[in-house]
Amino acid sequence: MATTLPTIWKNLQAKKFEPLYFLCGEESYYIDLIENFISDNALQPHEKDFNYSMFYGKDADAVSVLNDAKQYPTFADRRLVVVREAQDFKAKDWEVFEKYFEKPVASTILVFAHKNKTLDKRTKIAKTIEKQSVYFESKKYADESIPEWITGYVTKRNFKISNEAAQVIAENLGNDLSRIAKEIDKLSVMLGDNAEISLEIIEKYIGISKEYNVTEFNKAVITKDFSKAMKMVLYFEKNPKAGPLIQILAFLYNHFSKLFVIHSTRDIKTASEAMGFKGGWMPDDLKTGTRYYSAEKTNEIIQLLCEYDAKAKGLYATANNSDTDLLKELVVRIIK
Repeated sequence: MATTLPTIWKNLQAKKFEPLYFLCGEESYYIDLIENFISDNALQPHEKDFNYSMFYGKDADAVSVLNDAKQYPTFADRRLVVVREAQDFKAKDWEVFEKYFEKPVASTILVFAHKNKTLDKRTKIAKTIEKQSVYFESKKYADESIPEWITGYVTKRNFKISNEAAQVIAENLGNDLSRIAKEIDKLSVMLGDNAEISLEIIEKYIGISKEYNVTEFNKAVITKDFSKAMKMVLYFEKNPKAGPLIQILAFLYNHFSKLFVIHSTRDIKTASEAMGFKGGWMPDDLKTGTRYYSAEKTNEIIQLLCEYDAKAKGLYATANNSDTDLLKELVVRIIK
């Protein structure tokens, strides 16, 4: 049956394991979190030699997985069978498990980690899985929710972080929770309890410059600061990881798409609600953008960003232009 992360987590910590778990969705962080906890805690270390099996969907034979799941434990109370990358199973592979899903072996814990997508819920097998398993769908966090998630994650690890610092991490690492968590975990090795993760620490250990990053580049474009934007383009040329072109284009597209919503509604509060912000709140950079870019210009820039995204991916002939060349052209066409 479909359930929530807090419910699953509470039961796992109480060592209440179920015979069948189906973990799916676009956000891999929580899928890995649940699967790793089960793998680490369902069996004692000495029980794993005879009672633990790991498969990968691309290489696994569904019949072999099924046979392992049907076996009874050896010198232990349970067996554990984990299938990672289960999204690589074909439709016919799932049919092999149909009868097993109806009545799984009580002494086996069978876990499917099905990343990046879900099953077609219109199919019979998908309905059976959702009904018979601990079914969890891990959804991607909205971009505007990432800073809050970062703050919560940092707090749980006995650190502090300012809203500005959380925003910088979110806007430069995107909404990949696994990557964000990995970077913050690295800091936990270096910092003492209750230390604050400052912009200086982020720059030193994560490699995001407090002056030259995707967020600051966006601000320069928003305020039509041509000189600053071009300086940052040159910095990105020497430090490609600080400002990947595809990431910059995605960030700008996200911003100008929201500007388009504001211009279309002609009301900040209505636009705020349409974009999922709470209480009519609106980020300052969006308010600023409406003063610098008209509805017509905003629409033109959105089309421009689509064009340069295609060029960056090699879909158009670009006369061997580098990412830096494309970014320079884009800045000129947006601001000038």
